[in-house]
Amino acid sequence: MMKRSLQQQWRRAWAAGCRAFSVRHAMPCVGLVVLAGCLTFVIAPDEEPSLERKVNGAITPSLLTVVIDPGHGGPDEGATVNGLTERDLTLDVSLRVEKLLHTFGFPTVLTRRDNRHLSLETRADIANEHDHSVFLSIHFNQSRHGSASGVETFYATEKLTPESAWNWVGFFHKGEAENADTGETLAGCLQSALVTRTEAANRGIKARELYIVRNVRAPAVLIEGGFLSNAFDARLLGNPEYRERLAAAIVEGVVTYQKMQPRPSGQPPRLARAGQ
Repeated sequence: MMKRSLQQQWRRAWAAGCRAFSVRHAMPCVGLVVLAGCLTFVIAPDEEPSLERKVNGAITPSLLTVVIDPGHGGPDEGATVNGLTERDLTLDVSLRVEKLLHTFGFPTVLTRRDNRHLSLETRADIANEHDHSVFLSIHFNQSRHGSASGVETFYATEKLTPESAWNWVGFFHKGEAENADTGETLAGCLQSALVTRTEAANRGIKARELYIVRNVRAPAVLIEGGFLSNAFDARLLGNPEYRERLAAAIVEGVVTYQKMQPRPSGQPPRLARAGQ
């Protein structure tokens, strides 16, 4: 009887401790609990949710194809400052993004996998070969003001797709472009993940008449992942571990956007797991 009473006290004390530290269905946070002045135990620390735990909610089937565009390439180096070259960083981060996306089952396409030059038109053409997709153009910033810092994401003010050309009778026909997704929602998902995961300054999402986002039919964004001209940003971007974190943030943004897509009618949701 005494043993059963002590067990009941233990269960009540544990439940109270969990409620106090808000750890229902999770590992408790750090703390000490004393029962009747003599029983003391340590509550183990809770870990920050991993990327895998966050993205395991991606809904399949019909995962979006992610077209990843490493900015610049070949003789076009992009920003070159503080010992860093944008052309090389964009490819490095893009390959990291692709690897993480594959872990969770997303099909991917890279516009370039090596140090080659591609025109903006060619990049858009590659993206437009793929239906049910999103387009991510990865870049880094430069400013004459060394204090400029942070991340920002651009989307199209409006789309200018091949369907928006002169038609056979000579009249300008906007058609599908008028209702095309400008990428604003995708930009918001990515920007939120970038700021949360990297703790970089939030420069927001912005609509711009950039060729690469206007001429891709799918939702398209251009990500500026930091300022190479800022000494602090440059130190971070020169660190492979930080670039991996940046890639993880981009993947998290894609998964968030994927979860917002309508499911095929009559099909129950399934969870995408690593290796599928």
